[in-house]
Amino acid sequence: MLQGSTETIDRSGNGNSSESRRGAALAVVFVVMLVLAILAGAVYVLFVSNVRSLNWTIDRISARFAAESGINLAIHHLSLDDIPPAGGEPFYLPDNSAGWISIPGVDDRALVVIDPYDFAARPFANPGVEIRSRGISGEGIETVVARFVPDSPSRYAFLVDESIPVGFFTDGRVIDGPVHCNGSIVFSSASPDSANDPSVREISTTTEGGFYFPGYGYSEVPHPEGSNTWVQPFASHRRGSPSWDTDAPRIDFTRLHDYFDGLRSEAAGQGTRIYGVKRLLFDGDRILFKKGILSPTEVIQLSPDYNLVFIDNGGLPVYMRSNSALTVPLTVISTGHVYISGIIEAMTSTNGGPLGIVSLRDIIIATDPSQSGSSDWPSPWNINTNRSLVVNAFLAAPSGKLRAECTSYPLEKAYFSVLGGVLEEQVGRLGTANMGYELFIGYDEGLSGVRPPYFPILEHWTIISWEENPDFEGKSIEDNMY
Repeated sequence: MLQGSTETIDRSGNGNSSESRRGAALAVVFVVMLVLAILAGAVYVLFVSNVRSLNWTIDRISARFAAESGINLAIHHLSLDDIPPAGGEPFYLPDNSAGWISIPGVDDRALVVIDPYDFAARPFANPGVEIRSRGISGEGIETVVARFVPDSPSRYAFLVDESIPVGFFTDGRVIDGPVHCNGSIVFSSASPDSANDPSVREISTTTEGGFYFPGYGYSEVPHPEGSNTWVQPFASHRRGSPSWDTDAPRIDFTRLHDYFDGLRSEAAGQGTRIYGVKRLLFDGDRILFKKGILSPTEVIQLSPDYNLVFIDNGGLPVYMRSNSALTVPLTVISTGHVYISGIIEAMTSTNGGPLGIVSLRDIIIATDPSQSGSSDWPSPWNINTNRSLVVNAFLAAPSGKLRAECTSYPLEKAYFSVLGGVLEEQVGRLGTANMGYELFIGYDEGLSGVRPPYFPILEHWTIISWEENPDFEGKSIEDNMY
Protein backbone atom coordinates (compact mmCIF):
# COMPACT_ATOMS: atom_id res chain seq x y z
CA MET A 1 0.00 0.00 0.00
CA LEU A 2 2.82 2.31 0.86
CA GLN A 3 4.49 1.58 -2.45
CA GLY A 4 1.36 2.02 -4.41
CA SER A 5 0.70 5.21 -2.60
CA THR A 6 4.15 6.42 -3.45
CA GLU A 7 3.61 5.72 -7.14
CA THR A 8 0.40 7.57 -7.02
CA ILE A 9 2.18 10.54 -5.51
CA ASP A 10 4.91 10.36 -8.19
CA ARG A 11 2.44 10.27 -11.01
CA SER A 12 0.60 13.17 -9.53
CA GLY A 13 3.85 15.17 -9.23
CA ASN A 14 4.86 14.49 -12.85
CA GLY A 15 1.52 15.70 -14.07
CA ASN A 16 1.84 19.06 -12.33
CA SER A 17 5.32 19.61 -13.71
CA SER A 18 4.18 18.95 -17.28
CA GLU A 19 1.29 21.34 -16.97
CA SER A 20 3.59 24.02 -15.57
CA ARG A 21 5.91 23.63 -18.50
CA ARG A 22 3.04 23.90 -20.91
CA GLY A 23 1.81 27.03 -19.19
CA ALA A 24 5.25 28.59 -19.26
CA ALA A 25 5.58 27.80 -22.93
CA LEU A 26 2.24 29.39 -23.65
CA ALA A 27 3.31 32.46 -21.69
CA VAL A 28 6.53 32.69 -23.65
CA VAL A 29 4.65 32.31 -26.92
CA PHE A 30 2.22 34.99 -25.84
CA VAL A 31 5.00 37.34 -24.85
CA VAL A 32 6.85 36.68 -28.10
CA MET A 33 3.71 37.22 -30.11
CA LEU A 34 2.99 40.37 -28.15
CA VAL A 35 6.50 41.62 -28.78
CA LEU A 36 6.24 40.70 -32.45
CA ALA A 37 2.89 42.45 -32.65
CA ILE A 38 4.36 45.53 -31.02
CA LEU A 39 7.34 45.40 -33.36
CA ALA A 40 5.06 44.86 -36.34
CA GLY A 41 2.96 47.77 -35.24
CA ALA A 42 6.01 49.93 -34.79
CA VAL A 43 7.32 48.88 -38.18
CA TYR A 44 3.94 49.61 -39.71
CA VAL A 45 3.72 52.99 -38.03
CA LEU A 46 7.28 53.74 -39.11
CA PHE A 47 6.53 52.51 -42.62
CA VAL A 48 3.38 54.61 -42.86
CA SER A 49 5.26 57.59 -41.48
CA ASN A 50 8.07 57.09 -43.96
CA VAL A 51 5.61 56.67 -46.81
CA ARG A 52 3.84 59.85 -45.77
CA SER A 53 7.18 61.64 -45.43
CA LEU A 54 8.25 60.32 -48.81
CA ASN A 55 4.96 61.33 -50.40
CA TRP A 56 5.22 64.74 -48.77
CA THR A 57 8.77 65.12 -50.09
CA ILE A 58 7.68 63.97 -53.53
CA ASP A 59 4.75 66.41 -53.45
CA ARG A 60 7.06 69.24 -52.40
CA ILE A 61 9.58 68.42 -55.12
CA SER A 62 6.78 68.18 -57.66
CA ALA A 63 5.31 71.46 -56.43
CA ARG A 64 8.75 73.08 -56.70
CA PHE A 65 9.03 71.72 -60.23
CA ALA A 66 5.59 73.13 -61.05
CA ALA A 67 6.55 76.55 -59.67
CA GLU A 68 9.81 76.60 -61.62
CA SER A 69 7.98 75.45 -64.76
CA GLY A 70 5.63 78.38 -64.27
CA ILE A 71 8.62 80.74 -64.17
CA ASN A 72 9.96 79.25 -67.40
CA LEU A 73 6.57 79.51 -69.11
CA ALA A 74 6.35 83.17 -68.06
CA ILE A 75 9.76 83.94 -69.56
CA HIS A 76 8.76 82.16 -72.76
CA HIS A 77 5.57 84.24 -72.87
CA LEU A 78 7.56 87.47 -72.40
CA SER A 79 10.14 86.48 -75.03
CA LEU A 80 7.46 86.36 -77.72
CA ASP A 81 6.98 90.14 -77.54
CA ASP A 82 9.28 92.90 -78.81
CA ILE A 83 8.44 95.36 -76.05
CA PRO A 84 8.33 95.00 -72.25
CA PRO A 85 4.91 94.59 -70.63
CA ALA A 86 3.13 97.93 -70.40
CA GLY A 87 2.17 99.48 -67.09
CA GLY A 88 3.11 98.37 -63.63
CA GLU A 89 0.09 96.30 -62.62
CA PRO A 90 0.56 92.55 -62.11
CA PHE A 91 -1.09 90.18 -64.55
CA TYR A 92 -1.59 86.45 -64.81
CA LEU A 93 0.20 84.18 -67.20
CA PRO A 94 -2.88 83.38 -69.26
CA ASP A 95 -4.49 79.93 -69.23
CA ASN A 96 -7.81 80.44 -67.52
CA SER A 97 -9.66 83.17 -65.71
CA ALA A 98 -8.40 82.10 -62.29
CA GLY A 99 -4.78 82.40 -63.33
CA TRP A 100 -3.93 78.75 -62.72
CA ILE A 101 -2.15 76.87 -65.47
CA SER A 102 -1.66 73.15 -65.94
CA ILE A 103 1.91 71.93 -66.24
CA PRO A 104 2.29 69.85 -69.43
CA GLY A 105 2.98 66.15 -68.82
CA VAL A 106 1.87 66.06 -65.17
CA ASP A 107 -1.25 66.74 -63.11
CA ASP A 108 0.33 69.64 -61.23
CA ARG A 109 -0.71 73.29 -61.47
CA ALA A 110 0.88 76.68 -60.98
CA LEU A 111 -0.43 80.17 -60.31
CA VAL A 112 1.89 82.54 -62.20
CA VAL A 113 1.86 86.31 -61.68
CA ILE A 114 4.00 88.70 -63.74
CA ASP A 115 4.60 91.98 -61.91
CA PRO A 116 6.32 94.66 -64.08
CA TYR A 117 8.59 97.18 -62.39
CA ASP A 118 6.55 100.27 -61.48
CA PHE A 119 9.13 102.97 -61.15
CA ALA A 120 11.14 103.12 -64.37
CA ALA A 121 13.02 106.40 -64.05
CA ARG A 122 12.52 107.30 -67.71
CA PRO A 123 10.39 106.25 -70.67
CA PHE A 124 11.90 103.41 -72.70
CA ALA A 125 14.00 102.28 -69.80
CA ASN A 126 14.72 98.56 -69.72
CA PRO A 127 12.32 97.65 -66.92
CA GLY A 128 12.48 94.30 -65.23
CA VAL A 129 9.70 92.07 -64.01
CA GLU A 130 9.12 90.04 -60.88
CA ILE A 131 7.60 86.64 -61.60
CA ARG A 132 5.84 84.94 -58.71
CA SER A 133 4.90 81.31 -59.25
CA ARG A 134 3.08 79.05 -56.77
CA GLY A 135 3.14 75.35 -57.61
CA ILE A 136 0.71 72.75 -56.21
CA SER A 137 1.18 69.00 -56.37
CA GLY A 138 -0.90 66.76 -54.09
CA GLU A 139 -0.39 68.19 -50.60
CA GLY A 140 2.76 70.07 -51.56
CA ILE A 141 2.74 73.86 -52.07
CA GLU A 142 5.91 75.71 -53.10
CA THR A 143 6.41 79.34 -54.14
CA VAL A 144 9.27 80.77 -56.20
CA VAL A 145 9.90 84.48 -56.80
CA ALA A 146 12.40 85.53 -59.48
CA ARG A 147 13.32 88.84 -61.07
CA PHE A 148 14.41 89.21 -64.68
CA VAL A 149 15.50 92.04 -66.98
CA PRO A 150 15.23 91.93 -70.78
CA ASP A 151 18.15 92.28 -73.14
CA SER A 152 18.02 94.94 -75.85
CA PRO A 153 19.97 95.43 -79.09
CA SER A 154 20.88 98.95 -77.98
CA ARG A 155 22.67 97.51 -74.93
CA TYR A 156 25.52 96.41 -77.19
CA ALA A 157 28.41 98.59 -78.24
CA PHE A 158 28.82 96.41 -81.33
CA LEU A 159 26.25 93.85 -82.50
CA VAL A 160 26.84 91.86 -85.72
CA ASP A 161 24.96 89.03 -87.36
CA GLU A 162 27.25 87.32 -89.88
CA SER A 163 30.88 87.62 -88.70
CA ILE A 164 33.55 89.98 -87.42
CA PRO A 165 36.41 89.32 -89.85
CA VAL A 166 40.17 89.42 -89.44
CA GLY A 167 41.49 92.96 -89.23
CA PHE A 168 38.81 94.33 -86.95
CA PHE A 169 39.86 92.94 -83.58
CA THR A 170 43.58 93.47 -83.97
CA ASP A 171 46.28 95.61 -82.35
CA GLY A 172 44.93 98.88 -81.01
CA ARG A 173 41.23 98.00 -81.16
CA VAL A 174 39.46 98.89 -77.91
CA ILE A 175 35.71 98.59 -77.30
CA ASP A 176 34.75 99.32 -73.71
CA GLY A 177 31.30 97.77 -73.90
CA PRO A 178 29.40 94.56 -74.78
CA VAL A 179 30.02 92.94 -78.18
CA HIS A 180 28.07 90.04 -79.71
CA CYS A 181 28.25 88.26 -83.06
CA ASN A 182 26.09 85.40 -84.29
CA GLY A 183 28.94 84.34 -86.58
CA SER A 184 32.65 83.91 -86.03
CA ILE A 185 34.83 86.54 -84.36
CA VAL A 186 38.49 86.68 -85.42
CA PHE A 187 41.19 87.98 -83.06
CA SER A 188 44.71 88.73 -84.28
CA SER A 189 47.85 90.55 -83.23
CA ALA A 190 51.20 91.30 -84.84
CA SER A 191 52.98 91.96 -81.55
CA PRO A 192 54.77 89.02 -79.89
CA ASP A 193 53.51 89.94 -76.42
CA SER A 194 50.23 91.28 -75.05
CA ALA A 195 51.10 94.95 -75.54
CA ASN A 196 48.43 96.82 -77.54
CA ASP A 197 46.46 93.62 -78.20
CA PRO A 198 42.71 93.94 -78.94
CA SER A 199 40.60 94.80 -75.92
CA VAL A 200 36.87 94.39 -75.38
CA ARG A 201 35.01 94.55 -72.09
CA GLU A 202 32.45 91.83 -72.81
CA ILE A 203 32.22 89.58 -75.88
CA SER A 204 30.04 86.65 -76.93
CA THR A 205 29.51 84.44 -79.96
CA THR A 206 27.15 81.63 -80.99
CA THR A 207 29.74 79.95 -83.23
CA GLU A 208 30.61 76.39 -82.27
CA GLY A 209 34.18 76.17 -81.08
CA GLY A 210 34.41 79.73 -79.78
CA PHE A 211 36.56 82.47 -81.27
CA TYR A 212 38.99 82.20 -84.19
CA PHE A 213 42.73 82.92 -83.96
CA PRO A 214 44.74 82.91 -87.23
CA GLY A 215 47.46 80.28 -87.16
CA TYR A 216 45.67 78.34 -84.44
CA GLY A 217 41.99 77.94 -85.28
CA TYR A 218 38.95 78.07 -83.01
CA SER A 219 39.55 78.49 -79.30
CA GLU A 220 37.37 78.76 -76.21
CA VAL A 221 40.05 80.67 -74.27
CA PRO A 222 41.28 84.25 -74.84
CA HIS A 223 44.89 83.13 -75.41
CA PRO A 224 45.28 79.72 -77.06
CA GLU A 225 48.60 77.93 -76.58
CA GLY A 226 51.19 79.09 -79.09
CA SER A 227 49.21 82.19 -80.16
CA ASN A 228 50.68 85.68 -79.83
CA THR A 229 47.21 87.19 -79.26
CA TRP A 230 46.12 87.94 -75.71
CA VAL A 231 42.58 89.34 -75.76
CA GLN A 232 42.32 92.00 -73.06
CA PRO A 233 41.35 92.25 -70.27
CA PHE A 234 42.79 88.73 -70.15
CA ALA A 235 42.17 88.16 -66.42
CA SER A 236 38.43 88.84 -66.82
CA HIS A 237 38.03 86.82 -70.02
CA ARG A 238 39.73 83.70 -68.69
CA ARG A 239 36.98 83.45 -66.05
CA GLY A 240 34.41 83.00 -68.81
CA SER A 241 30.85 84.31 -69.07
CA PRO A 242 29.67 87.04 -69.13
CA SER A 243 32.99 88.69 -70.02
CA TRP A 244 33.93 85.86 -72.40
CA ASP A 245 31.01 83.76 -73.67
CA THR A 246 31.49 81.07 -76.32
CA ASP A 247 27.94 79.74 -76.17
CA ALA A 248 25.61 82.75 -76.22
CA PRO A 249 22.02 82.60 -77.55
CA ARG A 250 21.51 83.72 -81.13
CA ILE A 251 19.99 87.16 -81.80
CA ASP A 252 17.39 87.17 -84.57
CA PHE A 253 18.23 90.00 -86.99
CA THR A 254 15.27 89.21 -89.26
CA ARG A 255 12.98 89.78 -86.31
CA LEU A 256 14.72 93.12 -85.63
CA HIS A 257 14.29 94.23 -89.27
CA ASP A 258 10.62 93.27 -89.30
CA TYR A 259 10.02 95.05 -85.99
CA PHE A 260 11.52 98.34 -87.18
CA ASP A 261 9.69 98.06 -90.51
CA GLY A 262 6.43 97.63 -88.63
CA LEU A 263 6.83 100.93 -86.75
CA ARG A 264 5.52 102.91 -89.73
CA SER A 265 1.99 102.50 -88.34
CA GLU A 266 3.09 103.88 -84.94
CA ALA A 267 4.68 106.88 -86.67
CA ALA A 268 1.56 107.37 -88.76
CA GLY A 269 -0.43 107.59 -85.55
CA GLN A 270 1.92 110.30 -84.28
CA GLY A 271 1.75 112.13 -87.60
CA THR A 272 5.50 111.64 -88.06
CA ARG A 273 5.52 109.26 -91.02
CA ILE A 274 7.02 111.31 -93.85
CA TYR A 275 7.70 110.60 -97.52
CA GLY A 276 10.23 111.54 -100.18
CA VAL A 277 12.72 113.17 -97.80
CA LYS A 278 16.10 113.98 -99.39
CA ARG A 279 17.89 115.77 -96.56
CA LEU A 280 17.29 116.00 -92.83
CA LEU A 281 18.77 118.14 -90.04
CA PHE A 282 18.65 117.52 -86.29
CA ASP A 283 18.00 120.86 -84.63
CA GLY A 284 17.49 121.04 -80.86
CA ASP A 285 14.01 119.71 -80.09
CA ARG A 286 12.90 119.52 -83.72
CA ILE A 287 13.71 118.01 -87.10
CA LEU A 288 14.08 120.02 -90.29
CA PHE A 289 13.75 118.30 -93.66
CA LYS A 290 13.50 119.04 -97.36
CA LYS A 291 12.18 116.95 -100.24
CA GLY A 292 14.28 118.74 -102.83
CA ILE A 293 16.89 121.46 -103.11
CA LEU A 294 14.23 124.02 -104.02
CA SER A 295 11.51 122.62 -101.75
CA PRO A 296 10.42 124.47 -98.60
CA THR A 297 11.85 123.50 -95.24
CA GLU A 298 9.42 121.40 -93.23
CA VAL A 299 9.51 120.99 -89.46
CA ILE A 300 8.59 118.26 -86.98
CA GLN A 301 8.38 119.50 -83.41
CA LEU A 302 9.56 116.76 -81.08
CA SER A 303 8.20 115.97 -77.62
CA PRO A 304 7.59 112.93 -75.38
CA ASP A 305 4.57 112.16 -77.59
CA TYR A 306 6.42 112.77 -80.86
CA ASN A 307 9.68 110.89 -80.61
CA LEU A 308 9.55 108.51 -83.59
CA VAL A 309 10.08 109.58 -87.22
CA PHE A 310 9.57 107.07 -90.02
CA ILE A 311 10.96 108.12 -93.42
CA ASP A 312 9.03 106.11 -95.99
CA ASN A 313 11.34 106.62 -98.95
CA GLY A 314 11.08 103.26 -100.67
CA GLY A 315 14.63 102.62 -101.88
CA LEU A 316 15.64 106.29 -102.06
CA PRO A 317 18.35 107.57 -99.67
CA VAL A 318 18.18 110.34 -97.09
CA TYR A 319 21.14 112.48 -95.94
CA MET A 320 21.37 113.36 -92.22
CA ARG A 321 23.49 115.69 -90.12
CA SER A 322 23.08 118.17 -87.25
CA ASN A 323 22.23 121.83 -87.49
CA SER A 324 22.42 122.00 -83.69
CA ALA A 325 22.59 119.36 -80.98
CA LEU A 326 19.47 117.25 -80.55
CA THR A 327 18.13 117.74 -77.02
CA VAL A 328 15.36 115.10 -76.79
CA PRO A 329 15.18 111.29 -77.15
CA LEU A 330 14.39 110.25 -80.72
CA THR A 331 14.43 107.32 -83.11
CA VAL A 332 14.55 107.89 -86.88
CA ILE A 333 13.90 104.99 -89.26
CA SER A 334 14.44 105.07 -93.01
CA THR A 335 13.38 102.48 -95.58
CA GLY A 336 16.29 103.51 -97.82
CA HIS A 337 20.01 104.05 -97.26
CA VAL A 338 20.91 106.58 -94.58
CA TYR A 339 23.84 108.79 -95.59
CA ILE A 340 25.74 110.46 -92.75
CA SER A 341 26.51 113.88 -94.22
CA GLY A 342 28.26 115.49 -91.27
CA ILE A 343 28.60 115.57 -87.51
CA ILE A 344 25.53 114.41 -85.56
CA GLU A 345 25.24 115.88 -82.09
CA ALA A 346 22.78 114.55 -79.53
CA MET A 347 22.46 114.13 -75.80
CA THR A 348 23.61 110.87 -74.27
CA SER A 349 21.14 108.50 -72.64
CA THR A 350 21.89 109.98 -69.21
CA ASN A 351 21.38 113.67 -70.05
CA GLY A 352 18.50 114.01 -72.49
CA GLY A 353 19.02 111.31 -75.14
CA PRO A 354 19.46 108.86 -76.68
CA LEU A 355 19.19 109.09 -80.46
CA GLY A 356 18.61 105.97 -82.54
CA ILE A 357 19.19 106.02 -86.32
CA VAL A 358 17.89 102.96 -88.17
CA SER A 359 18.24 102.09 -91.85
CA LEU A 360 16.39 99.13 -93.32
CA ARG A 361 19.23 99.06 -95.87
CA ASP A 362 22.77 100.50 -95.28
CA ILE A 363 24.18 103.35 -93.21
CA ILE A 364 26.74 105.11 -95.40
CA ILE A 365 29.29 107.84 -94.74
CA ALA A 366 28.74 110.22 -97.64
CA THR A 367 31.71 111.38 -99.73
CA ASP A 368 32.34 115.10 -99.43
CA PRO A 369 31.69 116.82 -102.80
CA SER A 370 34.72 119.06 -102.22
CA GLN A 371 36.87 115.97 -102.67
CA SER A 372 34.86 114.08 -105.28
CA GLY A 373 34.14 117.18 -107.39
CA SER A 374 30.36 116.69 -107.45
CA SER A 375 27.75 119.39 -106.79
CA ASP A 376 26.13 119.98 -103.39
CA TRP A 377 23.27 121.76 -101.67
CA PRO A 378 23.78 125.12 -99.97
CA SER A 379 24.54 125.32 -96.23
CA PRO A 380 23.24 124.07 -93.83
CA TRP A 381 22.06 121.20 -96.05
CA ASN A 382 25.51 120.54 -97.51
CA ILE A 383 27.69 117.46 -97.04
CA ASN A 384 30.68 118.04 -94.77
CA THR A 385 32.61 114.79 -94.34
CA ASN A 386 36.18 115.57 -95.42
CA ARG A 387 37.46 115.16 -91.86
CA SER A 388 37.01 113.05 -88.75
CA LEU A 389 33.36 112.76 -87.73
CA VAL A 390 31.58 112.24 -84.42
CA VAL A 391 28.09 110.73 -84.30
CA ASN A 392 26.26 110.71 -80.93
CA ALA A 393 23.77 107.94 -81.67
CA PHE A 394 23.05 104.24 -81.79
CA LEU A 395 23.34 103.25 -85.48
CA ALA A 396 21.32 100.21 -86.59
CA ALA A 397 21.29 98.46 -89.97
CA PRO A 398 19.67 95.08 -89.17
CA SER A 399 19.69 93.98 -92.82
CA GLY A 400 22.68 95.98 -94.04
CA LYS A 401 26.02 97.41 -92.99
CA LEU A 402 27.81 100.55 -91.89
CA ARG A 403 30.18 101.52 -94.71
CA ALA A 404 31.80 104.42 -96.53
CA GLU A 405 30.44 105.59 -99.88
CA CYS A 406 34.04 105.57 -101.09
CA THR A 407 36.83 104.01 -99.01
CA SER A 408 39.40 106.37 -100.61
CA TYR A 409 37.93 109.50 -98.98
CA PRO A 410 38.96 111.45 -97.02
CA LEU A 411 42.34 111.45 -98.74
CA GLU A 412 44.07 111.28 -95.36
CA LYS A 413 43.15 108.81 -92.63
CA ALA A 414 40.28 110.06 -90.44
CA TYR A 415 38.20 108.66 -87.59
CA PHE A 416 34.49 107.90 -87.66
CA SER A 417 33.59 107.97 -83.95
CA VAL A 418 30.25 106.56 -82.86
CA LEU A 419 29.45 107.58 -79.30
CA GLY A 420 26.71 105.08 -78.63
CA GLY A 421 26.74 101.75 -80.46
CA VAL A 422 26.58 100.01 -83.84
CA LEU A 423 24.30 97.20 -85.04
CA GLU A 424 24.82 95.72 -88.52
CA GLU A 425 24.15 92.51 -90.37
CA GLN A 426 27.60 92.57 -91.99
CA VAL A 427 30.75 94.49 -91.12
CA GLY A 428 31.25 97.08 -93.84
CA ARG A 429 34.43 98.78 -95.04
CA LEU A 430 35.10 102.37 -94.03
CA GLY A 431 38.57 102.91 -95.48
CA THR A 432 41.93 101.53 -96.51
CA ALA A 433 45.25 101.48 -94.71
CA ASN A 434 46.01 105.15 -95.45
CA MET A 435 42.73 106.69 -96.62
CA GLY A 436 39.11 106.83 -95.59
CA TYR A 437 37.84 106.27 -92.07
CA GLU A 438 38.70 104.07 -89.14
CA LEU A 439 35.81 103.15 -86.87
CA PHE A 440 35.95 104.08 -83.20
CA ILE A 441 33.09 103.06 -80.88
CA GLY A 442 32.73 104.91 -77.59
CA TYR A 443 30.07 103.06 -75.64
CA ASP A 444 27.27 105.06 -74.01
CA GLU A 445 27.00 103.39 -70.59
CA GLY A 446 23.43 104.59 -70.15
CA LEU A 447 22.30 102.33 -73.01
CA SER A 448 22.59 99.38 -70.64
CA GLY A 449 19.36 100.53 -69.03
CA VAL A 450 17.67 102.96 -71.45
CA ARG A 451 16.66 102.29 -75.06
CA PRO A 452 16.15 104.85 -77.83
CA PRO A 453 12.40 105.40 -78.23
CA TYR A 454 10.55 102.35 -79.56
CA PHE A 455 13.68 100.22 -79.75
CA PRO A 456 12.73 96.59 -79.10
CA ILE A 457 13.83 94.18 -76.45
CA LEU A 458 15.36 90.85 -77.41
CA GLU A 459 13.92 87.42 -76.78
CA HIS A 460 16.50 86.82 -74.04
CA TRP A 461 15.78 87.69 -70.40
CA THR A 462 18.48 87.66 -67.71
CA ILE A 463 17.77 86.50 -64.15
CA ILE A 464 18.93 88.88 -61.41
CA SER A 465 17.46 87.23 -58.28
CA TRP A 466 15.80 83.99 -57.12
CA GLU A 467 13.97 83.35 -53.82
CA GLU A 468 12.05 80.31 -52.61
CA ASN A 469 9.03 80.43 -50.28
CA PRO A 470 9.41 84.12 -49.38
CA ASP A 471 7.45 85.88 -46.67
CA PHE A 472 4.98 88.18 -48.40
CA GLU A 473 4.32 89.91 -45.04
CA GLY A 474 0.58 89.50 -45.17
CA LYS A 475 0.25 90.37 -48.86
CA SER A 476 -1.18 88.15 -51.55
CA ILE A 477 0.83 86.69 -54.38
CA GLU A 478 -1.37 88.70 -56.79
CA ASP A 479 -0.59 92.09 -55.18
CA ASN A 480 1.57 94.76 -56.80
CA MET A 481 4.82 94.34 -54.89
CA TYR A 482 7.46 95.37 -57.44
